[in-house]
Amino acid sequence: MTSVALRLLRAADVPAVLALQAQCYEAQFLESARAFEAKLLAAEPHRSSWIAMQGELAQAYAVALPVCLQTLPALNAPHITPSARPELLYLHDLAVAPAGRSLGLGRLLAEQVEQSARALGLARIGLIAVQDSLAYWQRQGFAELPSLPEGLQAKLASFGPQARWLERQV
Repeated sequence: MTSVALRLLRAADVPAVLALQAQCYEAQFLESARAFEAKLLAAEPHRSSWIAMQGELAQAYAVALPVCLQTLPALNAPHITPSARPELLYLHDLAVAPAGRSLGLGRLLAEQVEQSARALGLARIGLIAVQDSLAYWQRQGFAELPSLPEGLQAKLASFGPQARWLERQV
């Protein structure tokens, strides 16, 4: 079996990302190519989004954006306003193909996102847990906040009623 290599996610990877997304998420969580391109454009200068390749096959990816809670993008947002003074690194998306789940790629990508947060001087990582992933993220050291700002509650609602905001210190 070919080893897995991590590299920065590029615009040319969007078709592979969309294919992985379709393998990993329910229909209401699928985002358009335009939404992913906007996220990659916002992430690119910060070197905070990664893809795991096994030969020519994309097995997993992580998209992370430096944001303020007020500028957190909603699900499938076609435009992203970069934060001038980000508060945290927002792990918008981490997906692992079913065939790659035994390879530890989720943990590897989460570690890479943590390294990106440190490199950006950000002390927190935040994410929105969906599809019954709350327990997984709690095992990775993430916890729900006791209360959420109103603006964050509205963005969270775009991910559905079961979505939960989680954070972890770096």
